[in-house]
Amino acid sequence: MDFPVSLDSYQRVRLPSSLFFLTHLLLLLQPGEMHSEEVRVVGHGEPILAHVGDEVEFSCHLSPYRDAERMEILWFRSQASDVVHLYRERQEFYGQQMAQFQNRTELITDEIADGSVTLRLHPVVPADEGPYGCRFVSSDFTGEAVWELEVAGLGSDPHISLEGFKQGGIQLRCSSSGWYPKPQSQWRDHQGRCLPPETEVIVKDAQGLFSLETSVVVQGGAHSNVSCSIQNPLLGQKKEFVVQIADVFLPGTSPWKRAFLGTLVGTLLLLALLPTLALYFFRKQRRSQEKLKKQAEKDKGKQRARGALRAHP
Repeated sequence: MDFPVSLDSYQRVRLPSSLFFLTHLLLLLQPGEMHSEEVRVVGHGEPILAHVGDEVEFSCHLSPYRDAERMEILWFRSQASDVVHLYRERQEFYGQQMAQFQNRTELITDEIADGSVTLRLHPVVPADEGPYGCRFVSSDFTGEAVWELEVAGLGSDPHISLEGFKQGGIQLRCSSSGWYPKPQSQWRDHQGRCLPPETEVIVKDAQGLFSLETSVVVQGGAHSNVSCSIQNPLLGQKKEFVVQIADVFLPGTSPWKRAFLGTLVGTLLLLALLPTLALYFFRKQRRSQEKLKKQAEKDKGKQRARGALRAHP
């Protein structure tokens, strides 16, 4: 027998098959979605710049967030055996910590339940420069992130001293300390032109900081302002000291320069003799006062003697 079948009834018959197809499709897509949720460690994407003497923080977290309280978390240098700090199941272990980091690390675990931890290092020294990393380890997961730490130190203000006459000019010496990395120096005259240094010495001390000493000979015609600047190449910052030298102090054969220098020397000699002359006049005045005092006492004694003779004729 033939039974009539409408279009609506045909669609209702095909619906279970479509549902079955969609269910299988979702099951096939599920592994891909699970793969996209794979746990990874996130650290610093770019190098960290820290100043000598300051503190620096190394932050790491799990993505997506998951509780790391019972995990092992290791901060290390270039390799895992160079232990900076070790945390394991709510405890910190210092037995394997490198000597240079002892008593300088502080672990912040306020957000460890969300998979986020921070290691604070202080104070920063030049030897801290280099690669770092953090590693999370659990029973079903191991991951790490690495980054670079750059260290910079801005040294002391330059100091310029006058060393004396040399090669027909005046020798100036500029010095500064406490720089990292190795600094760069530059002499300039009053017009901003570079002056070639006579000498330059850069020394590294026990703390890894650099001291610089450089000298220049300033000739006649290069008078007025002379500057010494020292720059940190990593920070792009510099410190500068400016000294003004009158042309009269530069050696030469001009008669008025010799006359000025002669007058200057004579004035200095006079200033040196002033204390001696003052002492001489002070002593002379004191002797005069003592002499007058003795004469007055002598005259007073004679008057008393005369009075006694009149009272007893």
